[in-house]
Amino acid sequence: MTAFIKKSEWHHVVKWRLSIALLLLAVFCVWLATDPTNRGPVRLIVYAFSTQEEVLTQDIFPAFEQDWETRTGRDLSIEGVFGPSATLAGQINLGAPADVALLSHEQHVNWLKIGRRVKQETEPVVVCISPMVIITRLGNPYLIEDFGDLSQPGLQLLHADPRSSGAGTWGILAEYGSVWLETGDESTAISEFSAIWSNVNLLSPNARAALTLFELGVGDAFVTYERDAYLALDKHIELTVLIPTRTIVAHHMAVVIDDNVTLSERTAVQDFINYLLSDAGQQAFVRYRQRPATFETNDFPVLMEPFTVEDLGGWSQAYILLVENLWQMEIEPRLDLEPAIQLFDPGEE
Repeated sequence: MTAFIKKSEWHHVVKWRLSIALLLLAVFCVWLATDPTNRGPVRLIVYAFSTQEEVLTQDIFPAFEQDWETRTGRDLSIEGVFGPSATLAGQINLGAPADVALLSHEQHVNWLKIGRRVKQETEPVVVCISPMVIITRLGNPYLIEDFGDLSQPGLQLLHADPRSSGAGTWGILAEYGSVWLETGDESTAISEFSAIWSNVNLLSPNARAALTLFELGVGDAFVTYERDAYLALDKHIELTVLIPTRTIVAHHMAVVIDDNVTLSERTAVQDFINYLLSDAGQQAFVRYRQRPATFETNDFPVLMEPFTVEDLGGWSQAYILLVENLWQMEIEPRLDLEPAIQLFDPGEE
């Protein structure tokens, strides 16, 4: 007797078999991605704020690629994307394909968590540090010693834009915090901070752009990372570097962009983070004038009275009070900025 399967039953069997096939395919893909014997090539995309470009592209990327390929037998390529820290964080939140981000400070990492590109439980790591210093013209003609001296009449200041640049934010914290921690008086700190910003006549998108403008003859002084200042000296650029008695120490962060990292990339991404914290990675930062995060070194000047963002209440408090409220609402609307294009005479050599 011949058995016949009803049409509805046949559709049920087909759907069941298709579901099983799709499940097996998914399991196979997961196994293939996590299989330690997988020898497929890996490509990582690293977004990093602009002052990290040389150390990453000239040292860390090629050294890590060679080390990882030797250990795993797999090909690895790393693409770097560089720009102002806040701008990069915004791009990542809008869907940029970063696997790892090196950002100027933790507040920009917090933005990625708010945007759900980084999991709340993911901890960023400090990979290097840099105190904020003052760069002025050779010989220090205005006799600047501390941040408060930037308020003297007639001084023309450059400043990295806090809206896009991590250096701009760190500069605000340094300028305000140095006075507040010395006097303990909020009104004095605000008054001194406002006087400093009354001398700012040009905002640059990041610390690197500020240095370039300064090299071209724009401005009398500006606040920037120690790292950029000493690299400029290494290139024999004529300037004077001043380390204020009381200055903030910038902690630069690396974080995995959880929303973008695939299973096949996860091992390489974690190995890259580990490499940044390894002795080899930390020594690379030292070679490019950044203080290491994992050990002490005598390669840099001793800081007299350094402070951190924690001394200002942490990022959740300092950013809102000093950047969003004080700078954006009180200072920025009163700025008398000169367009950069007007600072140059096209007829000059």
